[in-house]
Amino acid sequence: MKHLEQLLVIASWTIIIGLSTYFFAENVVVYLTGFRSKSFNANPFWVGIHLIGGTLALFSGPIQFSKGIRNRFLNFHRLLGKIYIVGAFVAGLSAIRLSLISSCVPCRVSLFILAILVILTTFCAWWSVKNKNLKMHRQFMVRSYICVFSFVAVRLSSLIPLDFLFGRISDPTFERTVNEYFFSFVPIILGEIILTWLPALKSIKNKIRLGHIASR
Repeated sequence: MKHLEQLLVIASWTIIIGLSTYFFAENVVVYLTGFRSKSFNANPFWVGIHLIGGTLALFSGPIQFSKGIRNRFLNFHRLLGKIYIVGAFVAGLSAIRLSLISSCVPCRVSLFILAILVILTTFCAWWSVKNKNLKMHRQFMVRSYICVFSFVAVRLSSLIPLDFLFGRISDPTFERTVNEYFFSFVPIILGEIILTWLPALKSIKNKIRLGHIASR
């Protein structure tokens, strides 16, 4: 079972890093080398710093979760953590600005909420480690990175059509809105289930089992 869990972790990180690299090549590199979307043509500064900040957080995050690097190179882990925090804050703050001018008006709320969550979860991760609560620090880092990666999931949502869930959506604006909300918040909900719901249920199960043993 432990071996299977390790394989699942490796497979998950491979997919995440692969999608992040694809997003970086198809969006960040293209934008920074001259391409300008009509949607953000008047706001290259905010889009640029959002992409730079998001890239810092996106690619420093997976290294932060490596137990081997964390244990053997603690100073490097701390330095990379500071880079991650700066990148996440820059990405979150610029996303707040972009949420106010998004060409998809119904999507502005989801982008704004996601930006706030990035900032809050990153701040909580920093606050937890400052107060020596490493367990909470790790959990909030997971939440923060899920929020950061959700930006990528939203941008790549066209590669994963949701027709099999909701049927064909003919209105392009409504279709984009559905994609924005789905890929913004479903990863966060799944993360909370893994981080809090399942451990809580396991704890209840263990208490019930111990209670049965004690009553014999």
